[in-house]
Amino acid sequence: MKQLIINGDDFGASPSVNEGILESHRRGILTSTSLMVAEPAAVEAAAAARDYPNLDVGLHLVVCKGRSVLTPLQLGLLVDADGGFPDKPVGAGMRYFFNRRLRAALSDEFRAQIERHLELVGYLNHIDGHLNFHVHPVLFDILLELAAEYHVPCIRLPREPVLTTLGLSRERAGRKIVEAVIFRTLCARSRRKMNERGLKATDWLFGLHQSGNLSGAYVKGVLASLPDNSTTEIYFHPALAPAGRVSAAQREVEILTDPELAGIVSRDGIRLTTYGALAGVSQRSDAA
Repeated sequence: MKQLIINGDDFGASPSVNEGILESHRRGILTSTSLMVAEPAAVEAAAAARDYPNLDVGLHLVVCKGRSVLTPLQLGLLVDADGGFPDKPVGAGMRYFFNRRLRAALSDEFRAQIERHLELVGYLNHIDGHLNFHVHPVLFDILLELAAEYHVPCIRLPREPVLTTLGLSRERAGRKIVEAVIFRTLCARSRRKMNERGLKATDWLFGLHQSGNLSGAYVKGVLASLPDNSTTEIYFHPALAPAGRVSAAQREVEILTDPELAGIVSRDGIRLTTYGALAGVSQRSDAA
């Protein structure tokens, strides 16, 4: 059996993102999403998701290019005066690795984001990270402890088979290879630690190397390459654009709602699923 999770990242970032994710679930093959709990449209997103019991809402953990749940007074130098995290990923990653004084604040903020998610959604089956920062060695160790404490069964591992991706698209090949080396190393460490705790992840993932440049042909190629007896996640960033405008995010909505894509999924015996189903738990917990 080929099992496939289709996730929409950045839920809660804006009304247009919320609408794009919900449209991709209603009319398309999107099964899962990840909520940015401190962003402006997070409350609206969580409320809207209650109308879609088959949409599995996980946490999109933010430590870069986003806002904190806790205040600058509580977090000190971790955020700026407006509660914003750094905008430059490389600089942020180095800062989190070398500045040990930030680790207590990072742990407090992670806990606050989990608590806010549970308050808004009522359950939490999976966690991933904005820009996949959650597999950063320092951040992942903090996350692992909290996932065990809060009984979160699944964490995304952004380990993409780069040769498959390059076979489908040679665009930015050098960047893809560098990303693959970095994330394969980080994910090997993370998977080993997850196995020790009994936490689950998919076997493969797509969306990392082609982020922002997805096409219908590329996604169809990914579906054709899925190995038997495996579980794969493909993540997207769908959003509805204003009338008359075309954007990469709008094109992703069109891809996800394309009836031809749904037909391929059905024809090839691909079972659409969620992280909750992977972990054997209900999407709506008793707390919901």
